Amino acid sequence: MLNVTLGTYYHMCCTIKNRPTYFVLYPFMRIFVTIIYWIIMDKILQFLKNHRIISTLLVMLAILIVIFIALNMWLRSYTRHDDLTLLPSVKYLSVEEAAEIFERHNLKYEIIDSVFNDRATPGMIVEQVPAADTKVKEERTIYLTINAYSPKSAKVPAIINTSIRQAEAQLKSVGFKNIDIRLEPSPYKGLVLDVKCNGKSLSENEKLPTSSRITLIVGQGEDEAANDSIAEVESDEFIFITE
Repeated sequence: MLNVTLGTYYHMCCTIKNRPTYFVLYPFMRIFVTIIYWIIMDKILQFLKNHRIISTLLVMLAILIVIFIALNMWLRSYTRHDDLTLLPSVKYLSVEEAAEIFERHNLKYEIIDSVFNDRATPGMIVEQVPAADTKVKEERTIYLTINAYSPKSAKVPAIINTSIRQAEAQLKSVGFKNIDIRLEPSPYKGLVLDVKCNGKSLSENEKLPTSSRITLIVGQGEDEAANDSIAEVESDEFIFITE
């Protein structure tokens, strides 16, 4: 109602603004609007006084709105929600080159992993997280994976006198993927008798590149050892050679 009254008053002032009577009527119109305003406010206050529950709810609502606005402003300032930068690509660059780029954009970086590819430059960045062209905040840590300077190595686990499956699982768990199985005559069928690489027996905890081809010497069993024939059996995971 107050808005309607003020709107009407403004319209009247605009209508007679260029007339001589404007200067005469203006003070009276202002007094009239002020009186109407206080009458309306008095009725609103009287209504709230007579309805305590509604007035309490309105006060609580006003407080919640103020808290929400203040909290939202604080969070935007604390988290710098709108302070974002476009993450540049550092893939195929050296760590030193990437460090200079990150410094210019006020970003941090951390090398979390390495892989070995003999066709790529050692120390070259092969992956970044988050990806390039992602919007990030300043001082965000970018995680890098680089190409290793040498092949990744691992220790040979203790797999002598274990089953084929257990030995293969342990070798794969430490990073060895190229595994052959060679059967030899033995009463202990299915047990690993020896572990070799390039014809050389390996000892427990001996360190090798994970790309090395490991050969497991496995007992053939007495019944099968009686057959003095050469057979090659291929499966999804192993190559069996019987001598």
